[in-house]
Amino acid sequence: MKNILLPTDFSENAWNAIVYALQFLENATCNFYVLHVCESPETNVAVKFQQLQKRIAALPANAQHHFFTLTEQNSFIEAIRNQVEDKKIDMIIMGAKGVSNTNSCMIGHYAESVITKVKCKLLIVPENATYTMFDEVAFPTDFTLASDIQTLAPITTILDKKITSLRILYINKVTQKLNNHQLANKHLLEDFLDDLEYSFHFLTNNNVEDAVEDFTESKDINLIIMAAKNLNYFKQILFHSKVDKISYHTHIPFLVLHE
Repeated sequence: MKNILLPTDFSENAWNAIVYALQFLENATCNFYVLHVCESPETNVAVKFQQLQKRIAALPANAQHHFFTLTEQNSFIEAIRNQVEDKKIDMIIMGAKGVSNTNSCMIGHYAESVITKVKCKLLIVPENATYTMFDEVAFPTDFTLASDIQTLAPITTILDKKITSLRILYINKVTQKLNNHQLANKHLLEDFLDDLEYSFHFLTNNNVEDAVEDFTESKDINLIIMAAKNLNYFKQILFHSKVDKISYHTHIPFLVLHE
């Protein structure tokens, strides 16, 4: 039994994340906790939940899926932390942006806060993402953290090793060469991934986001995995504002893993 937290502000982005979650976990027995957080009292929350439940009921029925609605008046992050602990949450699945976010940033403020402040697996679903089997998965890394291996451990339960190709992506602005420390971590990663189909890709580009854009298009990537502890490396991929020049942020989900 998996316990999944689905934060919602009743926006279409949040709804798309719910639909994505149900398809992604179609064959898993799950408790889905749909959480609405309000920092001050709100009206019509019960009505909005009724409307949401009707939309869920209109989807194909799945006897393995059980739904619970939750409302908490608190700061968003404290509410998420409370529910993660109380409900023993295995994964949070949420939209990249909420109803109050503008298009100036790729990842909304709430999603960014969950990445940096909540230690729980997080799947961020962009506004135009539609679920497909994860056959081409990218894992950007700089090979500086040996903890990449522990962080990646959950992928064996998330990815189908029979069909998934893991593309380990190293982007450097100056050189593709690794130092001794990076090489040692690369070898550890190779040992860990022995049962999976994987490949290493080394790119030199001054703009990390441009390199990721080109790579995801050329490999038809349908999931990007990142290690939360390596935030300094991938902040250029998630937390920048060049949304008018890139497209992967609109349709490729991000799976953020913690140790």
